[in-house]
Amino acid sequence: MIQTGFFIGERDWWIMASFGVYGEDDLNEVFTSLLAGGCPDDDAQRACMVLSRPNSGFTFTNTDGHFTLIFASKATSYEETYDTITHEIKHCVEHISTYYDINPKSEAAAYLQGEIARNLFPAVSAAICPVCNKEKGEEQ
Repeated sequence: MIQTGFFIGERDWWIMASFGVYGEDDLNEVFTSLLAGGCPDDDAQRACMVLSRPNSGFTFTNTDGHFTLIFASKATSYEETYDTITHEIKHCVEHISTYYDINPKSEAAAYLQGEIARNLFPAVSAAICPVCNKEKGEEQ
């Protein structure tokens, strides 16, 4: 599982993300993280059921704590991984935009989405690039 986190200072918001969730140990970690973050038990259980399937994601936001947890399960292809992550980024943007009363069709929302994507890029590239951590040209 690839994990990362960052702070958006302008919005006073933390975002933590886990990509490639797979297997019982990862799901237990997701469940524990969600409960620690204030997610209701039923929703945390549902999230783990969703994430036990490939090509799935779940995003939880705690507005009181000003943070969002993004999860993406192991996928069937790099394209599916990218699709799931960008889908979950959209949910994250929606949650933050709702909290700050940002029009979801505005430039402010688009810049927020870009900032999240830019900060997630190292983890996303590690999740979708078959040769990112290998010598140039070497197949995975």
